[in-house]
Amino acid sequence: MAPRVTPKCCGSLTMDADVLIAGASGTVEAPSTVYLIEADETILVDTGFGDPAEMTDKHPDFECSRTREQALETVLDSEGYVPSDIDSIVFTHLDWDHCYNLSPFDAETTFYVQRRELEYAIDPYPIHAVRYEATSLERTPPWLGRDLKAIEGETRLCEGVVAFPTPGHTVGHQSVAVRTARGTTVIAADAIPTFENVDRDEWAPVRRGLAMNDIEWWESACDVLARGETILPGHEWEILDAEPGGRAG
Repeated sequence: MAPRVTPKCCGSLTMDADVLIAGASGTVEAPSTVYLIEADETILVDTGFGDPAEMTDKHPDFECSRTREQALETVLDSEGYVPSDIDSIVFTHLDWDHCYNLSPFDAETTFYVQRRELEYAIDPYPIHAVRYEATSLERTPPWLGRDLKAIEGETRLCEGVVAFPTPGHTVGHQSVAVRTARGTTVIAADAIPTFENVDRDEWAPVRRGLAMNDIEWWESACDVLARGETILPGHEWEILDAEPGGRAG
C-alpha cells in the first residue's frame, strides 16, 4: 500500500496577515496544522503550539485558540492512533507554534530536525529568540531535554518518505516529500505557508511570508513546487476538514 498523508487541524492563530503573506493588510486566523503520514512507519510532522492561554501570553502578537476536538491526542484518536503508535516525529522547524505537545510521546519515538535548525535554535540571535523561546530569555523550549535526531540534508525516513531542507523561513526549515498513490505530496509547512503565497496559474512563488532569508525562501519554495504534484502548506484552511472560528478582525 502506498503511503498516505492526512493534514489535521490542531487549533488556530490570529495574527497580522503579513506574517503569512508579505504586504497583506489586516488580521487573519490561520490553522495550526500537523500531518499524519501512514507508510512503512507512522510519522507525525509537527505537533502544534502549547496551551492556548500560555502561548497568547508569551506571544501577544498571536491569539491562540484550540477546541477539545483539536487537541493533538484527540486528533490522533480520530485517525485511529494513540501517541505510542507514532514511530517518529518530524519537526519542520522549531518555531514555538510547531513543536509543543510532546509529553504523550515515549522514548521509543524518534524526533527528527535538521542539524542547522537545532544548532541555531539552541543559541539564536536576539531578534529570533522569542520565536524559539530561547533559554537566553529564561524560557524553556518544549523540545529541550528531548533526544532529537539531527539530520543533515535530504534524508530518507522510510520507504517513500523523504525529508529535505527548505531554509528561508528559518535557517534550517525542512519539508517532507511523500510518494503517494497519486504522485508526490510535499508537506511544505512554512516554506509555503498558504496557497496565496504562490501564483497558481504560473505555479511559481510570488509572495513570501515571514522569512529569515528571502533568497533561501524563494529557492526553497521553487524546490517544493518542482517536487510536488500536491502541495500541503503550513497554514492553509483549504487542505483541512476544518474552518476558521471567526476570530480575525
